[in-house]
Amino acid sequence: MDTELKKESLIVFSDISILDVKALLKIHSSPFIVMKNHLEILGILDEGFFLRQLDIVGQNQEIMAYLNTSFVVMENLDKLSEEDMSTYDFVIQHNDNQYRCYPIYEAREILLKKKIKSLISLNESLHEELEVTRKKVKELTQILHSSYDEIFVTDANGDTLFVSEACKKLTGLPPEAFINKNIKELVEKGLINNSVTLKTMKTKAIHSAEQTYPHGLTVFSTAKPIFDEEGNLYRIVSNSRDITELVEMKSKLNRVNLRNQRAQHENSRTVSFNNFITNSDKMIKVLELAEKVAPMDSSIFIHGETGVGKGVLARIIHDLSSRKDKKFIQVNCGAIPSALIESELFGYESGAFTGANKHGKQGLVESADGGTLFLDEIGEMPLDIQVKILHLVQDRSFMKVGGTKEKKVNIRIISATNKDLKQMIKNNQFREDLYYRLHVVPMEIPQLRERKEDILLLTDYFLKKFNEKYGQSINIDDHSKLILQLQDYPGNVRELENVIEQIVVTARKPIVTIEDLPSDLTYKDTALVNLTGIIPLKKALEETEKQLLSQALSTYKSTRKMAKALEVSQTTIMRKLGKYQFIYDEDKI
Repeated sequence: MDTELKKESLIVFSDISILDVKALLKIHSSPFIVMKNHLEILGILDEGFFLRQLDIVGQNQEIMAYLNTSFVVMENLDKLSEEDMSTYDFVIQHNDNQYRCYPIYEAREILLKKKIKSLISLNESLHEELEVTRKKVKELTQILHSSYDEIFVTDANGDTLFVSEACKKLTGLPPEAFINKNIKELVEKGLINNSVTLKTMKTKAIHSAEQTYPHGLTVFSTAKPIFDEEGNLYRIVSNSRDITELVEMKSKLNRVNLRNQRAQHENSRTVSFNNFITNSDKMIKVLELAEKVAPMDSSIFIHGETGVGKGVLARIIHDLSSRKDKKFIQVNCGAIPSALIESELFGYESGAFTGANKHGKQGLVESADGGTLFLDEIGEMPLDIQVKILHLVQDRSFMKVGGTKEKKVNIRIISATNKDLKQMIKNNQFREDLYYRLHVVPMEIPQLRERKEDILLLTDYFLKKFNEKYGQSINIDDHSKLILQLQDYPGNVRELENVIEQIVVTARKPIVTIEDLPSDLTYKDTALVNLTGIIPLKKALEETEKQLLSQALSTYKSTRKMAKALEVSQTTIMRKLGKYQFIYDEDKI
């Protein structure tokens, strides 16, 4: 029985006669609440109790003689305690000017049903949570098993709790061969050697090492400790990556080629200006254009992916201009909230809005007066602000927020973006008139992957920079530099800079080798020679050299372009082609 279904109890007053009570009991079921007035409850008129009292005291007594006064009044039955239920015969629920009377056994039954309902609901909720957790565990397990690398988890004592499916291709054994086994036992049996998990158990620190499995596969493993809330060792998670082919490639690398690459860098046309270092013809052309247009005050628009150095190029243009002694103000249009960008750019007058500085504020445009305003990520500029930027570009004037007068400024505007503004114009996300006002001199900075010849140059530059910054003397061996040069770097120069800083900060030895490189670098599977047996190293190097020359000749047709791609001199290319009797067109030399 639910309390919401209980009807409001009948209320009678204390002046009711015994005869009226008898008549009332014939047409209404008890219990009734007897009140002296609207504020004082005298007792409960219950038929059973009433009849018993009639037999005992007769019919001539006051109404109080026939009332059960063992009751308690409360707003909610949930407040009824076990002591109340053993003390009283009735409970009166009083709220919202309504009275409901329950025999104590009925109130007990109601509360019991509510508890049962609550427990059922809780049980259903827990069951749903359990199902969600099961699904998440299943999903996480599937994700771990899908990893190309082997994931190996033990507890603090070294007992194996989880091994991903990748162990089959690395060890030749299924996960079941390791689960519930202690890492010491696996080492003793020769299934794992040079265990990084054991090292982490002892030191509670991260450890990395090469490991060779019994069937000859070489992996690079890193073990990381996980601690509980009290700081105690809780789990050890190791990650193992197959580097067999990388190790083989490392042993076959042509050291002579690497020396030639270094010599090529030393003798090549290197341009360096304001931390912008390049050997790339594409990039040199961009810098030459920057040098040509810098003295003019025309608007310049720099295109390029994130991290290619748009801000550095804008600064170069400023430093080559007649404004070099004035301010260079850089504005990242995507970093300023749209609600604040107008006041940040143009400033505001005193009392322009609630919370404004009482003295007003100078904007970035006004701060650039006499110098250069660089609008980086202009594609992020809100449309309503684009109108004001158009006015600034056309008239070199603006109005502060809350102002009434135009202010003139003498500025040179350089813009940059990594977005396709023409597509944004079609989508009504960027103003066409503003685009052409800004796009007077377009400049395109090529991605780092399009100028691979700059990677080693920049690697050496950043290596020197971060060695000086962190007081280190870290070097990177030639094999590792080759791996660095093979990367695509979607984050461009900024990503390469981050990688070199990471190498310097985390290096555990003075000379960084392949196994010390960040684990997320891609090791290209580009072995050039397929060997069927052991052959002299000199012959293997010659075979590699021949294949490289053959691929380069078929791709570029010209010894000059081949020399640039292979990063050696044109003379070296001609000599090597002659050595291996390649046929080529002399007119293209």
